[in-house]
Amino acid sequence: MNEILHANIFFLIASIATVCFCFLICFLLYQIIKIMQLVRSVLEKIEAGSEVLASDFAHIRMFFSEGSFLTRIIGFFGGGMRRSARRKKEEEL
Repeated sequence: MNEILHANIFFLIASIATVCFCFLICFLLYQIIKIMQLVRSVLEKIEAGSEVLASDFAHIRMFFSEGSFLTRIIGFFGGGMRRSARRKKEEEL
């Protein structure tokens, strides 16, 4: 075989390999883009959930900082003791 025929065969094989490689790269990039879209949607859901958690913690913090929780507990335990102490004092009189 002469040299021109060898060069033509080489360029034909190289061209086919280049086209296949480009198709493979395009397919991989398409798959990576799909994966990145899924990751983005998951991150958006996580961000929305963290905002809900932050607002819930803010409500809980307000509940404790206003003293309503402590007031209720002290009133529950302290209120019962006060009544019995008052009754004893009233009975003594």
